[in-house]
Amino acid sequence: MEGLGPDSILSFLLAFHFVRKVFNQLSRGIRKTKMKRKTYFISLIFFLSLLSFLTECRLLRYLRTETKDGSRLEKITVDGIERTYWIHLPENKYSGTEKLPLVLGLHGRLGSGRNIMEDSKLNRISDREGFIVVYPDGIDRSWADGRGATPADKQKVDDVHFLEKLIDRISESHPVDKDKIFIFGHSNGGFMTQRMLIEKTKRFRAGVSVSSQISEFILRNFEPSGNVSVAFINGTKDSTVPYYGGYVRDGGEILSVEDSIDRWLQWNSCLKQPEIKKKDEKEDGTSVEIYSYNQCKGKTSVLHYKIVDGGHNWPGVNRKVPFIKMGTPTYELDPGEEIWTFFKSKLESTSGN
Repeated sequence: MEGLGPDSILSFLLAFHFVRKVFNQLSRGIRKTKMKRKTYFISLIFFLSLLSFLTECRLLRYLRTETKDGSRLEKITVDGIERTYWIHLPENKYSGTEKLPLVLGLHGRLGSGRNIMEDSKLNRISDREGFIVVYPDGIDRSWADGRGATPADKQKVDDVHFLEKLIDRISESHPVDKDKIFIFGHSNGGFMTQRMLIEKTKRFRAGVSVSSQISEFILRNFEPSGNVSVAFINGTKDSTVPYYGGYVRDGGEILSVEDSIDRWLQWNSCLKQPEIKKKDEKEDGTSVEIYSYNQCKGKTSVLHYKIVDGGHNWPGVNRKVPFIKMGTPTYELDPGEEIWTFFKSKLESTSGN
């Protein structure tokens, strides 16, 4: 199953369950009607072929190295490890000479670059607005975000170095404006986003962490070297990454969302006088409170999207993951649009970096 996301594995299991159910019904039918052996084997071959076809369709989809919108799967070797990433160049806005913003999107644990590419829908926004977007793959579907619990952390993978080298690679091969580099991530990818913003502050204009906060490890060992805009999107009923902080199962100790925001308000020398907006239009069991802190040093800002009663899922995606309580997804937000709107507002600002 290597190369498939949790949704693909779930689809395979559902297909297998369906075929097994039909096979059992056939077996019972044989006993009741004394179906001829030849007919039985023909039916068996048919349903095994169906299972093979369903599996192959999913596999082929994830083995493709190019999508219909022109995104490509590329490779880079860093620290002796071959890594992969998806890259999307803006359609009709890519001249090859005009310098463009670069956005990095980091998937969550058990996910992939393709997963976050499809969930975020940043490619269509890239085509409309004109920026390059890259979705790298973590080692064993994980990032070494510093908490010590992921496969990448346990293997001592230097993902900070990898992402820096990836930025350099994209900047050398494409016209990237190095003063307009952004990063976002979900869950494990959101923790990695915080690590990059804090350890390598001067690399980025802004970043967004979804369903993730600042970890105690990062807080104890690092501090930003300048000012950078940051946003958090979190569900108050996220049982995987608790909104109120504490210990995460297999994930170490983390700050609460509010404590994470307070740290950034302190680092960016912000006035604690937020503008507050609310959204509650979809009748999906959630509502959203948006806190905007815009009076910060270097024209930076700090945003907090508080999804009341929301769970761990990427907003707008109701993905079921085996053995993980994902909670209630919100449909009040289009996260891709919100992320780019936040990034776009920083294109002309002069950060403290």
